[in-house]
Amino acid sequence: MRKIAIMLAATAAFCAPASLAAQDASVPAIEAVPADDSTSEPSDDTQAMAAFAGMMGGAFKAEPLTPEQAARLPQAEAIITRLIPEGAMAEMSKQMFGSILGPLEGLMPSGAKPVVADRVGVGPVELDSLSEEQAAEIASLFDPAWKEREAITKGLVPEMLSEVITLMEPTMRKAMSELYAIRFTSAELTDIGGFFATETGTKYARESFSMSSDPRIMAASMEVMPAMFGMLGGMEERMKARMASLPQPRGFAELSNEERDRVAELTGFSVRRIESNLKARVVTVPPPPPAE
Repeated sequence: MRKIAIMLAATAAFCAPASLAAQDASVPAIEAVPADDSTSEPSDDTQAMAAFAGMMGGAFKAEPLTPEQAARLPQAEAIITRLIPEGAMAEMSKQMFGSILGPLEGLMPSGAKPVVADRVGVGPVELDSLSEEQAAEIASLFDPAWKEREAITKGLVPEMLSEVITLMEPTMRKAMSELYAIRFTSAELTDIGGFFATETGTKYARESFSMSSDPRIMAASMEVMPAMFGMLGGMEERMKARMASLPQPRGFAELSNEERDRVAELTGFSVRRIESNLKARVVTVPPPPPAE
C-alpha cells in the first residue's frame, strides 16, 4: 500500500508543473471527475506521509501579492481560465504522461510468484526455479482469486492518479493566476491573449518554463498533499469493498496436508522450512521498560 501511495504522489507531483507549462488554449474543457466521497481512517503510513508533505510544504514560502499585483489578479485569472479549463489539467496529464503508468505497473509485484513468496515466507528471488505454471498452481491453492485481486489493484492505480490530478487542479490554477499577476503587467496580460502573436507572447514562452519550477508551484503541490494522502488512506477500504465477493486467501496452515506437501514439492522447501519462514516473519515488539 505504501509503495502505491508513493508512486501516485510522485507521478502527480511530476505531472502537474509540466502540464501547466505545456498547456495550450486548444485543449477542450472536460467534466471534472469527482473523487470518491467515501471516507475511512488513514493508516499510520498515510498519516506519516501526510505529515512529511506538510513539513515539506513549509519549506516553500511565497511572498504575498503587492497591491499592484493583486489589482492584476482578476485579469490573470481570466487568462488562466482560458489556458486551463476545468478538467483540462487531468486530461492533459493523461495525454502527456500516460506512458508513466506502464513503468509504474512494472514496479508493482506481478504474477503468481509474489503471491507464493508471500504465502511461504521467502523472497521472490528464491522461487526463480519455479515455473509460472507451478507458481500459478500454488497461488491458486492459497487464493483461487489471486488474478482478480491483482487486476483490481492495478486497475485502481490509474483511476486514483486521475483523481489526484483532479484534486490538485484548483490549487494549481490559483498559483498560476498569482504568478501571471506577479510576472506580467496589465498590458502584457492583454497581449498574452494572442498567444505568441506579440513580443509579449515571446516573453510568456520564456517565462512559462521557469514558472513551472517556481517555489510557488512547489508550495501549491505540497499544500494539497496532506489532503491527497488522506484520500489515499481510503484506498485499502475501497479495495476491500471491491474484493468483498472474492473468497478469502488461505494461509499455509489452512492448507490440507496434501496441499502443503504439494507446495513443498513444487518449491523445493520442506514444510518445516516454510513454517519456520512464516514464524520468523512475525515481529515481536518488546514491552516498554518499566518506569523508574
